[in-house]
Amino acid sequence: MPIPYYHVDVFSPEPLAGNGLIVFTETTGFTTEHMQLLTAEMRQFESIFLRPVNPHTVRARIFTCEEELNFAGHPVLGAAATLHDLLQPQDQQAKWTFELNQKTVHVVTDRKGKIYEGVMNQGKAQFGKTLNAVETELLLDHIGAKPEDLYPGLYPTVVSTGLSYLVVPLRDNHFKAKIGAPGLSEKLHSFGTQFIGLLDIATLSIRTGNNDGTVEDIATGSLAGPAGAFLVKHGLAQPEKVIRIEQGHNLGRKSELYVELKRTSNAQDVEDMDVIVSGSVSKIAKGYLEDGILG
Repeated sequence: MPIPYYHVDVFSPEPLAGNGLIVFTETTGFTTEHMQLLTAEMRQFESIFLRPVNPHTVRARIFTCEEELNFAGHPVLGAAATLHDLLQPQDQQAKWTFELNQKTVHVVTDRKGKIYEGVMNQGKAQFGKTLNAVETELLLDHIGAKPEDLYPGLYPTVVSTGLSYLVVPLRDNHFKAKIGAPGLSEKLHSFGTQFIGLLDIATLSIRTGNNDGTVEDIATGSLAGPAGAFLVKHGLAQPEKVIRIEQGHNLGRKSELYVELKRTSNAQDVEDMDVIVSGSVSKIAKGYLEDGILG
């Protein structure tokens, strides 16, 4: 029988903005190859594939057009809103648990008219290597930036809430730096991280994409969490206060991502706080795979 899929836009209160996502909710019999091929076919930045565990828990796998990811933000929020719409359409609020490859993520969704608001607990931020002055200058040169573009007193730092980024704090770069370049993957791997995340302090905006620079992401929940943790760690934002982060303006897809670091018990250290990322989800379309398309 035909297999349904759902198209939603994430991190925008308006449809046809934010980051598009394809959600597959019925994936029995899907192989890894099927999921990779379907993601490439759909041409969104990511697709997510769900398998029910119990009424409020799903096993989820996330793919870009090139690879499987162990975590990503906008697919989890988009999938949670889709499940709310399908399984609990009469309820104002619903709670979901996503079992990912290497971690479990909890999401609360609220129905607000035609859109859903999703709130995701990404867990604790993990801080890794901070680049020294020489490493920083070489990195900045690699992405077309200069030392004076760096925010005073801060250096690029590896931060992860499930997907590892080298967060590069820029003063007021206005999209001049590149999000990728030939050889960047190898350089990032030597620092113990996967991706680069540009954090523009003046505008509270972020940028990332493929390491070769061919594709820029529109809205990146897996970077918003580390960016928020970086800001709080360096006193540029406060715990228990919502940080509004922008992305995608230069791509014509305005996105709004919200981050809050919440203290657990009497935690004062950023690494002991929960990183909460939230945003809006809009329904766009529903479709079906043709019978036999997967063989």
